[in-house]
Amino acid sequence: MGGDKFSTGAFNDPKERVSGPGLIRTMYSAGVGAFAGTFYGACVTAWYPDPVQTTGKFGGVPGRTDFRAVGRTILRPAMWFSLTAGTFTGVECAMESARNETQDPWNSLVAGMASGAVIGMTTGRPQVVGAAAIGVGLLMTAVDMSGPKTVRDEEALEYKRKGLLPKQHQESEALVALKELFPQHKDL
Repeated sequence: MGGDKFSTGAFNDPKERVSGPGLIRTMYSAGVGAFAGTFYGACVTAWYPDPVQTTGKFGGVPGRTDFRAVGRTILRPAMWFSLTAGTFTGVECAMESARNETQDPWNSLVAGMASGAVIGMTTGRPQVVGAAAIGVGLLMTAVDMSGPKTVRDEEALEYKRKGLLPKQHQESEALVALKELFPQHKDL
C-alpha cells in the first residue's frame, strides 16, 4: 500500500485523512464500491446450488442456469454498492467545498444521510428510505467523531498483538500435576 495519493502508506494507520480532487475521490470510491458489490453478488450467486433463472414468460430452459440472470444477480449489487459509495464520497466532497475545506462530523452526517437514502431506495418504500438515511447518517457521524480506532489504550493493544506470550512456554501448575498423574500422556 502507499503507492497512490489516496493511501496513507500503512495498512492500519488511520491518522492520515484522504485528500484530493472531489471527482477523483468520488470515482475511486465508486470503483471500490463496484468491486465490493461484484464480489457480494458473486457470493450470492454461488451460495445456492440451484440454477439461476429468469422468472418471466420467456424464461430459459427449466433446470439450466440463464447467464442473463447470473449477470443481473451479480451486477445489481455492484450498481447499488457503487452508487452508495459514490454518493457518500461525492456529498462529503461537496460539503467540504461548500464549507471552505472544513472536515468535521457534519460532512459525514449529511453524506451518510444521502448514502443511507440510496440504500433505502433498494426497497422502494419512503419510510425505509427515511429510516435508512437517519440511521446511516448517525452511524457515520459516530464513526467520524470516534475515529477509526476502537481501543482507548493503544499501548495495551500493541502488547496484545506483539508481546503477549513469553519467550519460552510455561506450563500451569494444574497441567504439571496432570502430567505427573498420567505419565503416559506427558508428551502430548
